[in-house]
Amino acid sequence: MNRYSEPEKDAKGRTASGAALVDYARSILAKEIAGMEKLGETLDGAMEEALLLIESRVTNDAGARRGRLIVTGVGKSGLIGAKLASTFASTGTPSFYLHAGEAAHGDLGMIAEEDLVLWISRSGDSRELFAVSDYCRSAGVPMIAITAKPHSALARVATTVLSLPDVDEVCPNNLAPTTSALIMLALGDILAVLLMERRSFAVVDFAQLHPGGKLGRRLATIRRYVEEHSGEVPSVSPGTTIGEVISAVADGRKGCVVVLEPETGALCGIITEGDLRRAYDADMFSKRAADIMSSSPVTVAANDLIRDALDLMTERRIANVIVLDGTTVVEILDTKDLMQRGYL
Repeated sequence: MNRYSEPEKDAKGRTASGAALVDYARSILAKEIAGMEKLGETLDGAMEEALLLIESRVTNDAGARRGRLIVTGVGKSGLIGAKLASTFASTGTPSFYLHAGEAAHGDLGMIAEEDLVLWISRSGDSRELFAVSDYCRSAGVPMIAITAKPHSALARVATTVLSLPDVDEVCPNNLAPTTSALIMLALGDILAVLLMERRSFAVVDFAQLHPGGKLGRRLATIRRYVEEHSGEVPSVSPGTTIGEVISAVADGRKGCVVVLEPETGALCGIITEGDLRRAYDADMFSKRAADIMSSSPVTVAANDLIRDALDLMTERRIANVIVLDGTTVVEILDTKDLMQRGYL
């Protein structure tokens, strides 16, 4: 039975278009938000029990890895479980997803004694999960349950139960997992974030687990970028003539050159295309690099993250930043290069 008022319909019985359609969409969202708020009211001490259980199985007192958090389920719950396993793994909790149906046909061997199983089932009565539950009980593997039925057969044998509130689905027939799927996902995300916080999981840890894609590139160290892309750094000495500076800027294709002490290679400054424009006058070509350079250039360290350099360039509204390895100039980061290589 539909527990919600019917939206306005057109002559063909379809949800009306225009403003009425948007209003109906907002009412669906409001009902899902209400489900999330109900989840917040349901949270209790079982959350801490689950956290302590995961920590005791996945890490030891010295922080070394032990078991894995194995997430399982079927149907929509299984799809959510696969996402959560990925989230746990990418945020420092070793985890993988085990399809409950496949588990009963041999994949139970993936569960080791030191592991911990997190199963997800709104009803707590998914038949495919009984094989997992029976195996874990016989092998002494603890289980965390996420379910809306804390007194169900499966929940009764779980070590810890994280209860979901009884919510109405936004499905017009109150059947398709919609609101219930959303709060399952939210509860799992809460667990993952709390584990991150307790472990002090930082950006540098995240970077190690996400080397691919734009996110991974932005979280990589500048040193890695230098090793992959660095070429000859365009440079001049303080006594270089302006004509030679202009040639060096053009040849370097970075819109700037660094000014280095010829004997020690120490950084003296930077000359950008903007510096050359500002220096233009009748006496320009009688000057030297030291006369027009910026003597306090913006620098980053090779061990900093690419993300930090990008944030600095955005904050200062500059197109280039100098990379130092100790006191040695090893690269000039340029926004055009970063954009072409997928970092922006």
